[in-house]
Amino acid sequence: MTVRNTALRMREGVRAILKNRSGSALPLFAALTPVLLGALGISVDVGVWYSTKRVVETSADAAAIAAAYRLAEGDSATMIQAAQQDAVRNGFVAGAPSTMAVRNPPASGAYAGNPAAVEVALSERRPLMFSSLFLQDGVTISARAVAMAKVTGDACVLALDPTAAGAVTVQGSTTVDMSHCAVAANSSDPGAIAIGGNAALTADTLWTAGNYTVGNSTDLSLQQPATTNAWPLTDPFADTQVPPLGGCTANHLSFNGVTQTISPGVYCNGLGIGSQSTVTLNPGTYYIDGGNLSIAAQATVTCACSGSGDGVTIVLTSSSGANQIGRVIINGGANVTLNAPSDPGADFPGLLFFQDPRATATQPSKFDGGATMNLTGGIYFPAQQIEWTGNNSSGTPTCTKIVAKIVVFTGNSNMDNSGCAAAGVNPIQIQGIALVE
Repeated sequence: MTVRNTALRMREGVRAILKNRSGSALPLFAALTPVLLGALGISVDVGVWYSTKRVVETSADAAAIAAAYRLAEGDSATMIQAAQQDAVRNGFVAGAPSTMAVRNPPASGAYAGNPAAVEVALSERRPLMFSSLFLQDGVTISARAVAMAKVTGDACVLALDPTAAGAVTVQGSTTVDMSHCAVAANSSDPGAIAIGGNAALTADTLWTAGNYTVGNSTDLSLQQPATTNAWPLTDPFADTQVPPLGGCTANHLSFNGVTQTISPGVYCNGLGIGSQSTVTLNPGTYYIDGGNLSIAAQATVTCACSGSGDGVTIVLTSSSGANQIGRVIINGGANVTLNAPSDPGADFPGLLFFQDPRATATQPSKFDGGATMNLTGGIYFPAQQIEWTGNNSSGTPTCTKIVAKIVVFTGNSNMDNSGCAAAGVNPIQIQGIALVE
């Protein structure tokens, strides 16, 4: 029998029932009615269940992201509250018989035991409607999501002051190009990053725990939208320590109009390099025990760094008291080309300048060498302000990372982070929150 013949016979049978006036069709319809109503009821209920599933999944995602944000901010105490608020905001019906679990670290899945991840599991009980003709119990709709902070970018500049206005300032007729990296400030001030005057700033993005201000005559160009009211970024050099110092290699050493090569050691009461002097630094660590490093205009300072991983680190510290810790003064017109050691076995790998965090916040350190100053490595002044006019435009991949209490750009600067991996410099990581499960 063909399919066509079967269909014709079924159609004829239905027509015969419809034409039947004897009443024998009524029992058949009576028997089919509950089935038809049940099928209709189940279809209605299934639609409701699918709608609820979408709501619960969306709520789980939002709750996991909110909790991960609080965790990244170091505020784990309010992590559960944030998750609950965002779940309800997205339609989740809180309270019995619904359940919600927030776990850090996750208890299951690919990120089980990962302290940086947050797991949210939601379940919502839906009562039966029409399908209660066939089912006895309600249906539980469940969803699970895991979120965590993941590295999304890298900064060239990080200002550490937690409250300062203008923690990063670009002022005057200044052009600053950081198109390959971000500018970040941990300050919660509404003007944590301030761009004023006729300044122009080009950057990958801005990141701040507060907000930023832009003057009417300024030019701000970002490749990605700025992130404001975010959590503070981690200080990449916070764990660096100054070891006990030995005796003085030299005391009150200064050069004026001479050519000289010096070696690593402890330079007590400052190091001055005067105008028309040419000083070459052999690779290694230079401790300045009290006093400043001063490089005058028309002075030339370079590193005899020819070997793989060679470089210099200049450490400003004091064995006699925090108020004796000096600063750096590089005057305009000085020719300074230095790089940090990239060898991981060095005393301070990736660090070119390191100021002891015990320093008092007195006068700023000034890096005003402009186009004749090329510094590769980390520059770390956690307790002081840096004023910067540097141009690192050697034409080859370089890496300059400035981490200071406050950073002020006072002249044209071009900073790059394309060579940071080769230079061994710790990244200033920017972390965004992402769903990972």
